[in-house]
Amino acid sequence: MIGRRVSAGLGLVLLSLSTSSFAQTFNSDSLSEIRNRITARGQATVLVQMDVEPSVERSREGSTAHSLDTIAPRDRLNRVREGIASRRSGLESSMASRGIRMQRTYKNLPFFVTTVDEAGLEVLLREPGITSITLNKARATNRDVIRKMIVSDSELAASGSTAATADQVAIERVQRGVVASPSSGNSPSAAAKTLLDTSVTYIDANEAYDQGIIGTGQVIAILDDGIDAGHDMFAGKIVAEACFSDTFDSVDESLCANGNDSQTGTGSASLCPSGTTVCQHGSHVAGIAAGNDTTGPTTRRGVAYGANLIPIQVFTRVNDSEACDGEESCELSYDSSSLAALNHVIDLTDTMTIAAANMSLGAELTDTPCDNNIHKTAIDTLRSLGVLTAIAAGNAEAVGEVENPGCISTAITVSSVIITVPDNTVNHADMVDVLAPGVQIRSAVPNNSYAVFSGTSMATPHVAGAIALLKSANTTATADEIEFALESTGTATSLSTWSWTTPLIDVGAALDALGSGATSTVSGRVVAGVFGSNRTKAQSNIRFYNSSVGAGSVVADVVDDLTGEIVGRFTRSIPAGASVQFSMETIENDASPQITPAAGDTQSYTLHADATFSGYVQHVLWNPEGGSLTNYSGCGNGLANSVQDIGNVHTSIINGYPSYLLVYNSGSSAAKPTFVVKDARDGSSLGNFSLTSDIAPNTSSFVFVSDLVEFFGGTPDSTQFHLNLEMQSSFTGFAQHIVDNQTGGVLTNMTAKCDL
Repeated sequence: MIGRRVSAGLGLVLLSLSTSSFAQTFNSDSLSEIRNRITARGQATVLVQMDVEPSVERSREGSTAHSLDTIAPRDRLNRVREGIASRRSGLESSMASRGIRMQRTYKNLPFFVTTVDEAGLEVLLREPGITSITLNKARATNRDVIRKMIVSDSELAASGSTAATADQVAIERVQRGVVASPSSGNSPSAAAKTLLDTSVTYIDANEAYDQGIIGTGQVIAILDDGIDAGHDMFAGKIVAEACFSDTFDSVDESLCANGNDSQTGTGSASLCPSGTTVCQHGSHVAGIAAGNDTTGPTTRRGVAYGANLIPIQVFTRVNDSEACDGEESCELSYDSSSLAALNHVIDLTDTMTIAAANMSLGAELTDTPCDNNIHKTAIDTLRSLGVLTAIAAGNAEAVGEVENPGCISTAITVSSVIITVPDNTVNHADMVDVLAPGVQIRSAVPNNSYAVFSGTSMATPHVAGAIALLKSANTTATADEIEFALESTGTATSLSTWSWTTPLIDVGAALDALGSGATSTVSGRVVAGVFGSNRTKAQSNIRFYNSSVGAGSVVADVVDDLTGEIVGRFTRSIPAGASVQFSMETIENDASPQITPAAGDTQSYTLHADATFSGYVQHVLWNPEGGSLTNYSGCGNGLANSVQDIGNVHTSIINGYPSYLLVYNSGSSAAKPTFVVKDARDGSSLGNFSLTSDIAPNTSSFVFVSDLVEFFGGTPDSTQFHLNLEMQSSFTGFAQHIVDNQTGGVLTNMTAKCDL
């Protein structure tokens, strides 16, 4: 229980705090998993995250930023690489003297892999510069549904069917109920069309083909169980191969062609031993994304059939019945291997135009975003370089849950439909970003054959292919713009068991929305009176707050107030629970096309913003001469009516601008509110706080909150400018956010916000 006196005679308020501190602590669940593994096996292989903080110039609130978030992505990556190399060098020497060896490292990611016993784990826990330790888990391809639905040409003779083709056998299985049938609105004959040759029409990819857009110039990375490189579907398409097949245990067997844990170059992802299922899943997925077989009487093409492929083997043969659910052996992907594959894709972006990475694999179910997953760092790095990562939601028939790592908010999480109806044999949740065809999809399998598979594994490469089509149509489009185009134009789809809708992708509509840059059509929520970056005496900052449970994207058309014309489009992804601030200079520089304010001191804009999430937008002016902040939110569509979400409360790192909450109790009895405190950068929860004393009915209290970070036991880092506060609904009343501009001697009400 902590007390703090506030300034300017606003009174004294005591706070009662709960849950974890802001300071870096090791996750207790992760440590428990590691210790259980050590108890069972004597040792555990772990992924260790290093504290890497590249040296960059930081700026204060409202001034031009010079941080990692504002320099060019490639330059930022190079600085991160330097920081990783420096930190790793110091740690490697320190730990080697105590018997701990780094078994795998990552050039672009602040992680390393090591195997430790209990004593070694204690060494890691005490080592300065280590921020997290997680068990190196193994994940399977999403095969739960696939195993029920395989139909290959070789099955015909044994099937007892009078059908003339394997495709017709697949259709018969749908009709017999072996797989989920479409709803009553779709006939069995319609279900026959959900094969790769025509499933592309259900996402309107043919509209791209009619314009000559087939994915030319783009590359899709397939992180899976290998590929039959000699298949007709992949002729001339494979521009690079790699294998990361970690063997940290005696039961592990590498699937790299050279027998080692790593291999790059021709043939490294193409070891497909006969009598196994290796390469079956990966070949099928790659065929859907970008295959193109024109050798036979039937042309079989993937979604972006003009794109090239980078197959990466990320699986290991595990000869352990316990790990393989009773089977003698199976193929599993260690997190260390898939992380190495993503690290390799980051390297390849130096020389290749990669549109998407596809990960049709998963493990445990979760009903909440998992942005503490180690893959997120790699996914975010790729995203900054223009590469989106599509991940399958999984096939466990779960409602409200997806498989990890599909729960990462900055990935594109994909679930499947039967033509246009959600497939209820797979996972669906509010965390799913888009839907695509995933039932009875016919694609490549080894030995130049074809098979019909179903599951979210099949839906995901439809999306990866769609991303490549959009990127080939507009090569300057950012990852955020492409995601927004897919999500905002898709057909809203739902089931009676859902409390949400998910867009079914429509490539044709997404192409129209993406265009070749700025559009002449003005729409979206209006934020008026925004100053250009040349207005040095009044600098505009725009804050977008995502109050939804999942990440989303926002797009803002920037309209020149002098001409009434759209001069650029700014698009960003915003994590759930986060409120991200952008200076007008950043918006101008990152808009497509880039915006140059008119000469002089008269330039102003209106923003027309739209988003795939619920939330709000604020316009905040910074006056560098007077040293004051002003809420300047002119809302063409009205103010947001939320009285519970309070964004961008200042932390103590911004000296001279403490924040207060004015909390009013409109209920009939004395009560006190509880607030959830979140990091405004990524929406992660820091804990809860409440007042120690009730507020009487029809009265208010002031709460000093500018250094809540310290109240939670930590010290804010150099980027920790803001917190978001969410007042729990059990309290009847509202809260206002007030900033004390101590230098200017004024109080500013920051509460007003525009509905988004």
